[in-house]
Amino acid sequence: MEVLRNHISILLTKPGSNFIFIRTGESISNLAGTLAGWTNCKLSEYGKKQANLLYEGFYPFLGQFKKVYSSDLLRAKDTINLATLYQVQVHEDERLREIYFGEHEGEHFDSMPESLRNEINEMSYVAPKGESWDMVNRRALAFMKEKSEDGCLLCMTHGGLICTLTHKYGVTDVLPNASIAGINFEGGKGELVFTWTCPEILNK
Repeated sequence: MEVLRNHISILLTKPGSNFIFIRTGESISNLAGTLAGWTNCKLSEYGKKQANLLYEGFYPFLGQFKKVYSSDLLRAKDTINLATLYQVQVHEDERLREIYFGEHEGEHFDSMPESLRNEINEMSYVAPKGESWDMVNRRALAFMKEKSEDGCLLCMTHGGLICTLTHKYGVTDVLPNASIAGINFEGGKGELVFTWTCPEILNK
């Protein structure tokens, strides 16, 4: 976890407002290959191990984060609580939720037609009776503008939302579960400082 700690150390010294966006640990929906979106689901056992691993990276800095935020969905709350061992106050914000997949909620991704799978992976996607990726990006940016303050903020969220933020910097693939993007945000403009991929845990 030394690489993650180094990334956090650097971000803590940068002027302006700095956001550490964490994707939740693996959920039972991830394990099943279904689209969860706003559907509440628990972490898988492996997801819990990922969250515990995150604690190893975060614990030296828990007193240095200005605030800690989380999506109000169960898998996000469970991940942040395990990743901080309940040592911080967590503020829930529904703007940090995953995209609402509407009529596609709960569908098995690999069972969808290839054309639809490709469509979902494009930033132009609009879920039937749900959200578009653009809507997700706009609420993420609204959250950042409102919560911006000097210092570093820890934010537990979801893969799709993070992807809408990193996409403009050339990181177009969704980060794996329990992975992180660090973004400096000043004057309404952002800079992607780092991404970190959670290592595979042996003995799943």
